[in-house]
Amino acid sequence: MKPSDLDSILASLEQNDSLLHAQVDFMKTVANVHRLKIIMILGQIQGEMEQRDLQKILGISKANLSQHLALLRTAGVVHSRPAGRVTMLSLRYPAIRDACSMVKDVIARRASELVPAAAG
Repeated sequence: MKPSDLDSILASLEQNDSLLHAQVDFMKTVANVHRLKIIMILGQIQGEMEQRDLQKILGISKANLSQHLALLRTAGVVHSRPAGRVTMLSLRYPAIRDACSMVKDVIARRASELVPAAAG
């Protein structure tokens, strides 16, 4: 690798520093079993879902779900809108579901690589 390549890499990292911090914050937000389940559930539906139906599927309290949804809304993961007496939920960007699915695939591949090593 040439010194100019290293300079280019360093310059790129410096320019993207705020984006990298935003990525870390996003990953911290979704790094929770309930929040990942919310993403998976909302990612499986076309359109929107009532908040109370999501609560029933998850089997958690309304207060607990509200806390998770507040974090996901702040991070731009979930969109909610009032519809009369109910709240409708959806993923803000379908790519969020795809990103979480890719991470799951990488982890599954890594686990399958480690299983034969552990048995041997």
